[in-house]
Amino acid sequence: MLNKLRNFALHGAYANQCMANETDIGQATGGLGLAIGGAIVQFNKTAVFPSTLNMVSCPKGTNKARIPVYDKLGTGNVETASTGVEGVTNREVIASNPKDIEVLRNHIDALITDLSVHGNADAFLVNAGQAMGNAVATQFDNTAATFIDDFATIVGADTTGMTMSTLFEAVANLEKNDAPRPYNCVLHPLSVWGKWGIVNEIGMMAGDAATGSQESVGALSGGSAVGDQFRSAGFVSTLGGVNIYTSSQVVGASDYHRGALFAKTAIGCGYIDFGGGNFIQVESSRNAPYASTEITCNAYFGMLETVDLHGVTIKTETS
Repeated sequence: MLNKLRNFALHGAYANQCMANETDIGQATGGLGLAIGGAIVQFNKTAVFPSTLNMVSCPKGTNKARIPVYDKLGTGNVETASTGVEGVTNREVIASNPKDIEVLRNHIDALITDLSVHGNADAFLVNAGQAMGNAVATQFDNTAATFIDDFATIVGADTTGMTMSTLFEAVANLEKNDAPRPYNCVLHPLSVWGKWGIVNEIGMMAGDAATGSQESVGALSGGSAVGDQFRSAGFVSTLGGVNIYTSSQVVGASDYHRGALFAKTAIGCGYIDFGGGNFIQVESSRNAPYASTEITCNAYFGMLETVDLHGVTIKTETS
């Protein structure tokens, strides 16, 4: 059971495979006179941010992860020697400002009675463990979303929709500040597919008053390969050389949201590695006196902004 639950929290595909092999639904239908469908477990969209952050595992013996951040050197630090003059005339101080990230426990616990398990026709313990792991993973994305909302550089506005020009303005700011690629953009789903989302650039039209003709002027219209991806698949993974992600955890209100474009160097995350880079662990234990099974889902992580200029907050209207 322990191995099953751990895999359910961390590997969705494997979880679905195991659930498909359960036979309790078919056995429970006999003689009940009821049609029992597969269990519906509501999940949040998660695991968006881990691939976009600088993930550093805590070494054994400490609850902190350290990320060295070196001061930037530029042309002003380079000295051009005069003709016939050799030797060192100036020495630069190479300064490092390490960022220490304290790792904290994020967890959810449940006590599930034997009677409730027996009274449910589905794989109750399995579904519970899967839902708990998903909730903790959502907390990870929720924490990261608060950091991308707070970069010093901001483009867009709470009263305008998401456009290609807004995206490229954010790219220009990262390039100006020498942020290393790749760049990742995390937006609220409404900033991509909503009324004010970037997909609206697919169908934008401009009319010619003299001839009455119309011409597609949207950045994603015409023969755009990216526009074709939106039209055929409903999503695109890369836009203008930027990796695009959506998360419902992006900070906002009823009519606006604030995503961001950033390099991995913008935000650091310290975590405890449970094996293979996994930071979520689901465990079960038997509580015989209470005729119950205890399920605990743990994740140990912490986050910190490391280089503010390597991130740009993107404001967009969404309704």
